Amino acid sequence: MAAPKGGNFGKVLEIDLGKLTYKTRPVSDEILQQYIGGRGLGAYYAVTEYKAGKNPYDEDAFVFLGPGPLAGTMCVSPRTSIVNKNPYTGNLNHAECGAHLASEIKWAGWDGIYIKGRARKPTWFSVVDDKVEFKDASKMWGKTTEVAHEMMVREMKDPLIRTIVIGPAGENGVLYSCLIVERFRAAARSNAGSVFGDKKLKGFAVRGTKYAVPVVDNAKFLAAANVAKEANINNPGAGRRKVWGTAASMETNNFLTGSLIVKNNQTTWWPDVVRLGAEEAERKFWKRHVSCTNCQAHCLKLGVLREGKYTGLVAESPEYESGGLLGTNLGMKKFDEMTALIEACDAYGLDNISTGGVLGFVTEAVEKGALKPSDLDGLKPTWGDGDTYMKLIDKIAYKQGKAGKLLSQGVARISKQIGKGTDAYANTVKGRELAAHDPRGDKPRAYSYCIGPNGADHHEGTNTTSLCQTAMMDSLCLCSFTSMFVWGAQTDKVVTDMINPLCGWNMKTEDFWTAAKRIMTVERVFNVREGVSSKDDRLPKRMYAEKLPEGPKKNSIFTEEDQKKMEATAYGFFGWDAKGIPTEAALKSYGLDYLIADVNAARKKYNL
Repeated sequence: MAAPKGGNFGKVLEIDLGKLTYKTRPVSDEILQQYIGGRGLGAYYAVTEYKAGKNPYDEDAFVFLGPGPLAGTMCVSPRTSIVNKNPYTGNLNHAECGAHLASEIKWAGWDGIYIKGRARKPTWFSVVDDKVEFKDASKMWGKTTEVAHEMMVREMKDPLIRTIVIGPAGENGVLYSCLIVERFRAAARSNAGSVFGDKKLKGFAVRGTKYAVPVVDNAKFLAAANVAKEANINNPGAGRRKVWGTAASMETNNFLTGSLIVKNNQTTWWPDVVRLGAEEAERKFWKRHVSCTNCQAHCLKLGVLREGKYTGLVAESPEYESGGLLGTNLGMKKFDEMTALIEACDAYGLDNISTGGVLGFVTEAVEKGALKPSDLDGLKPTWGDGDTYMKLIDKIAYKQGKAGKLLSQGVARISKQIGKGTDAYANTVKGRELAAHDPRGDKPRAYSYCIGPNGADHHEGTNTTSLCQTAMMDSLCLCSFTSMFVWGAQTDKVVTDMINPLCGWNMKTEDFWTAAKRIMTVERVFNVREGVSSKDDRLPKRMYAEKLPEGPKKNSIFTEEDQKKMEATAYGFFGWDAKGIPTEAALKSYGLDYLIADVNAARKKYNL
């Protein structure tokens, strides 16, 4: 099979922690053209190398980190995609994060890092170009993510290394633990933190010094990349994010769209959001804008608390999801306390979204009498009680006490364990806590929560077009805020104009959509093998049963008709049948004939 001409090196770094060895895993240009990179390439590895029912904690289970073909070039905002079978949901999931890790992986000469095996003791490793060194992480074990990052920097004596680490939550096997990249970025929704922890892997650092990404036609590529960049400079939405980051959506989604998550989705109306959102952060907290590689938006906002009990705390806060789940969702009114909760989750390596979902659910369960303080080590969370929420986060990270052991399981498992009608407000999809957009106020968001492979993920797409665009952006590893949200209907052309002179491909715009559908369908087949079907593509009960009580979308509800329309539209678009199972004709049309037997076996096993 042919080697890549440009955009890729044709090799993935394979790490075996059990043997403490590494080797080169070749990847052909044909596979890259079909699956692109990042999310798509990770899905290809998973569906071809795993059998149904694979334990995500098996020693040979892998985590794949892919930078995509455009990383390390002049393209706007490359990201890193992390793909693994998720021990939290049991499905194939992906997570994307920004910062500079993706470009560093490419400058080290790799198209991705594939990690398998289990070390005998706490370990981390460094990648400097072609050289990999395995190192003792015993002194890092138990440390928070920012401390581990600094320890790696000091040991390598290089402030330009790029790190990805876990915190105590991952070490202790908290199912919704995550990876933290370069101190302030989280790759959270694949919940790879506990997989790293099971592998005794604290994390790794990368430094690339001698490789440049090969380009087939540099002049044409730079011209196309410049068009993509200028679109960002001139786009009003990108300009808004440059000033306010994503935090401005807290006010917008409360006062305009009626979709802000409040008190475990009991409502979408929280006027006190003005104490928590972008304007308050600008007045009291933000000190510096930070960008990812080659990004004009610099949406990450760093600050220092200058008043309150957490004075002096340096943190990144709030992004919309973190501010929603750990702010308005918990009925918070104090900016400093919300920010401290966000920073605690990042330090422990906890998914902000799931942690906030758990705390919101537990608060309502206590409120309704389904849980008692005695179930929570004497703690009684109430809306806005930052001190108690902080104590519960501490317990979750270490699985400490009755509260830590219970809450570290996540909402779906907690609800199943305690019963008492809590399923009526256990707001999950496919076992994962809902993100910060209430689909009664933002109905298109249901596509992201239900049809996207992750389940309850806010960033999968809000219709069939954007589901495809997102699958491609995650495989190219581009930030949607500086790609599809800016390029809009021209996304396929902007991408093909860049990718063809970079890689030497002849991708047409129709090939863009075929590749996207192929990636979505490969992920769907993997999850179908685990028993997923239309029965799982549903929102929480609350969305169908309770109308919004107030706010801009008062009385809105997600109906069964809305559900049927979404399923028919999405399944028909991708070539899946009425139960959400890819048809044989669709598999053949995407060149996925090799998965027909898997789908037929799943149909028989699960009566699909």
